[in-house]
Amino acid sequence: MKKLTLLLFFIGGLVSSQAQESMSNDSMNETHRTLILKLGVNLVDNSGHNNPFEALSGFDQMAFSNNYNVELEYRFSKWFSLAAALSNNKWKANKGMIDDIIITSDVKYLALDLDLKYYYDETFGGWFDRNDWIELYLHGGVGTALQGNHAGVTLNFGPGANFWISEQFGINLNGTGKWLLNNGDHLYNTSHFQYSASLMYRFIDNDDDNDGVKNKVDDCPNVPGVAENNGCPEESNDRDGDGVVNALDKCPDVYAANNGCPQAQVEAEADTDGDGVFDSADNCPKTKGLPTNNGCPLPDSDNDGIVDSADKCPTVPGIESNNGCPYKEVMVGAKDTELNKLTPDILFNTSSYKIKDESLSVLQTMAKIMKQHPEAVFKFSGYTDSSGPSEFNKRLSKNRVTAVRDYFVNNLGISPNNIMTEHFGEANPIASNSTRDGRRKNRRVEVVRIK
Repeated sequence: MKKLTLLLFFIGGLVSSQAQESMSNDSMNETHRTLILKLGVNLVDNSGHNNPFEALSGFDQMAFSNNYNVELEYRFSKWFSLAAALSNNKWKANKGMIDDIIITSDVKYLALDLDLKYYYDETFGGWFDRNDWIELYLHGGVGTALQGNHAGVTLNFGPGANFWISEQFGINLNGTGKWLLNNGDHLYNTSHFQYSASLMYRFIDNDDDNDGVKNKVDDCPNVPGVAENNGCPEESNDRDGDGVVNALDKCPDVYAANNGCPQAQVEAEADTDGDGVFDSADNCPKTKGLPTNNGCPLPDSDNDGIVDSADKCPTVPGIESNNGCPYKEVMVGAKDTELNKLTPDILFNTSSYKIKDESLSVLQTMAKIMKQHPEAVFKFSGYTDSSGPSEFNKRLSKNRVTAVRDYFVNNLGISPNNIMTEHFGEANPIASNSTRDGRRKNRRVEVVRIK
């Protein structure tokens, strides 16, 4: 009976996993290449219970001595990971119970498991996207279990959860049903449940100074530098002390004020663009640039006068006072932004969800602001006035907010991953529905950044 319960537990989990997977079309669009180490304790229930939730009632009969487990997990996408786990435990003589039999001597337990984990919380979005400290998963795989002097192959399945206290440290809770495939008539080698609690450490390869050189190989981890100098700022070696670095000094061992060389030698050189770099060493001889960039100007993709390295919106022309962006940054949760000031101009006719033509230019401006925040998520909330039945108004508000979302996605290049919607019908009016102007204001779509 116990084997049948474990098998049903396994099959039910597979069905649940498949159902969750079908809820999303995003698949593996974001990778989380992370290695996680887990160290903890485990409890083995082989007492004969058919229900895994009865474990606590017979706690003193289970294997919970000299018990430890070690797991190494490789998270290769936001959906899936592979894990290998080693666990050790022991039943105490005249106390532990295996298949309803009190054992007369200590029985050792040792298991080695290989699992594939499916993180199904990624399919829900919403609350889970805003609270990434919790992760839920289903895991399944194969293993080998040694109980007493007999080993067997197990088919494993169960749920688990990660709770992250910080970016690198967390707690893991895990439950596994283990269905033994080849126990034969061996005592102490039967199907069972196993539970564990572990501390987690996530190996993160940080780059604190954002210079493209990881901390572990960066000699200056807190100061931006270059890879050629092991992450430290480029050295300005000037052997002759004339103010021209060796790399640009045509005469690095001769002191001279004229671009590094005496006047007699300078006269033979040309500097067409007058940037202080001879044409022979200038990668942009007709465009004035910088000596530190081989005579070329620093790139400015949007031609707004702010170089890409200092431009928060390098592909959109902006202004220097706003870090190269044309619009002020929209903060998470803020309701007094450029976006909020534009939403009253998203207009619809009474009882209709067709966007008025006069509002299309407003949506185009909103799209430009949203594109300044490619990683952000915006919540669109749809409302109506009180004209008509309540249920009709709720459907109408849903259709209106969906129409706005679809216009952004289909016509203005906004990713559907950047927008979530909700609808409230005639609820939460911002003006009186007894006047024509008030009803016009209540037919609205509101926007707020939530991530």
